[in-house]
Amino acid sequence: MSEPARRPEIERQRLEPRISYVVARLDRALRSEINERVGPYGLTTLQYTTLSILERGGELSNAQLARRAYMTPQSMFEVIDALEKKGLVERTAHPNHRRVFPAALTAEGRRVVAACNAEIDELESEMLAGLTPHQVRSLRNGLISAVRALHAGFPPG
Repeated sequence: MSEPARRPEIERQRLEPRISYVVARLDRALRSEINERVGPYGLTTLQYTTLSILERGGELSNAQLARRAYMTPQSMFEVIDALEKKGLVERTAHPNHRRVFPAALTAEGRRVVAACNAEIDELESEMLAGLTPHQVRSLRNGLISAVRALHAGFPPG
């Protein structure tokens, strides 16, 4: 017996890359591009991410930063230490917990993250140039939904 003819949409689906593969490729490409664009400011992608989190979240503990950046507390400690040595963040004693030293942006940290944000805005504009505003909103909403479905962030909105 011969193999039954496959429906065209099944064949097309097999030829198209998996969404998880496309997202992984995009993640690697974005990390590389972000490293290139924040490098002139003396930052790595992880350091820029940490500054961005502090910009949005205000003063945060090492544990809070580690959770938000999907890093171990030990790795985040090293990132914060490097940013503190560069004068971009400062840590102060927590009033109620003697072993907690929340980090906050310094004035220089705010200046550097603003400059880096402009670089990343340009990167995103280049990346999304072929999409309409509606498509950009749909892409953002779809990605946020996927992240929420995997319980990886973005509280229900």
